[in-house]
Amino acid sequence: MPKKPEKSTPDLSVVQESFSGILLAHWEELLRLRRVVLKTSDLDDIHDLRVASRRFRAVLDLYRRLSSKSPKSGVNKSVRKLTRTLGGLRNLDEARVFFQDRTGTDTFADSVLGRTLSGLRSREVKRIGKALISFEHRKLDRIVRKMVARLNLDRITERSDLSIPTIFSEVSAGMYRPIQEALPVSTIPGHRAERHSLRIAIKKWRYFLEITAQVLERDYSTVLEQLKEYQSYLGRMNDIVEFEILLRGLELPKSELEHAQAILVAEDASLLAGFRALAERNPLKHHDL
Repeated sequence: MPKKPEKSTPDLSVVQESFSGILLAHWEELLRLRRVVLKTSDLDDIHDLRVASRRFRAVLDLYRRLSSKSPKSGVNKSVRKLTRTLGGLRNLDEARVFFQDRTGTDTFADSVLGRTLSGLRSREVKRIGKALISFEHRKLDRIVRKMVARLNLDRITERSDLSIPTIFSEVSAGMYRPIQEALPVSTIPGHRAERHSLRIAIKKWRYFLEITAQVLERDYSTVLEQLKEYQSYLGRMNDIVEFEILLRGLELPKSELEHAQAILVAEDASLLAGFRALAERNPLKHHDL
């Protein structure tokens, strides 16, 4: 049987140049989507901006792991605040889509729940607009560009006895550990906290693998598709939790509230059954880099 071709290992200079480009590209995409959301307030655009902010923070996190001189610039704090600010509007929009799909457009529009969520969205859009305007994008842009210009992954240089892929593999193993801990109990009913932890850990590992695939020029498409499927189930189950919290804060007729709560209970049970089947059919394992 012919040997598989060995994976090539890029030089450190190539890795640093690639990493710089990735950092800047993610930052510029975040700024672009900020401008889009200010114009549209569209559900998909808001979702894309939240994802872009998380991806940029994932690059910053990897920078911190690979460099002893990663700047304490406040960029991550500002972007994390932006991510959280967008969360309320995103949850409202997802709740509107969810309940409308399950009750019918006309029925939902005429319901107290539908009218209440629409009113809340209008107020939230104004709050988001103010937050996006006050986001210090020009100041942060200067900081990020200086960061890119001075980027130095010195922790790779300090460990010259190890190959670059080995160093990335060590980081990957550390990021997989919380997944390994939460996964065995995540399919048990009532273990929502473990599923929440698993969802966050999978999201971080997925972003890391996406970045690493670009830096090391490797193909991780199989495991990334698997993570995406896990993330889809876990994300929808987390939505159910958010919708339950949202309902508890609303003044709704008893019949509407009970109907909405029954829909959530049924959906949560269905999603958990699907997630359990996924975990049995396609178990998640650590992927060597």
